Amino acid sequence: MVHMPIINTQSETTTSRAWLRNPAAWGGLLAICGGVFHTVVATLMRQDVWAQMVDDGFFNTVSLEPSADQLAAAEAFWFTVGSFGVPLLLLGSLVTWLNRRGERVPAWLGGGLAAWAVLIGMVSGFDGGTLVLLTIGALLAAGAWTQRRAPGLQPRY
Repeated sequence: MVHMPIINTQSETTTSRAWLRNPAAWGGLLAICGGVFHTVVATLMRQDVWAQMVDDGFFNTVSLEPSADQLAAAEAFWFTVGSFGVPLLLLGSLVTWLNRRGERVPAWLGGGLAAWAVLIGMVSGFDGGTLVLLTIGALLAAGAWTQRRAPGLQPRY
């Protein structure tokens, strides 16, 4: 007789603050803060352009091939909501949600984010934003490694 292992398909939400001991949780929180910070500050830095876009008519104001008079609107868009701030906010929210449920964030996610940050740094210089991305990637990878090595912790399928 073959015995099939019982696989726990339901995760338990961590009600205490124990989830904050995982480095990936800190990476998720840093990603949320970084995403909000970048989006809000970039929008405030270009608020005059956004106000002009609203006055002129908001829809179809950004083009992938902007003319000279559309260049400010395109730059404002790609610097704010078209940039990495919103996806970083969403990624951080997902990572935080997974951690609070006791789920492991895959190590490849942290490694991929760190590799992306290194590529950005090599092309445009390692500024504060690039170092934050690198830190987030390292925290996510460390969290996956820590959870994988924790005694008694089994992966969930």
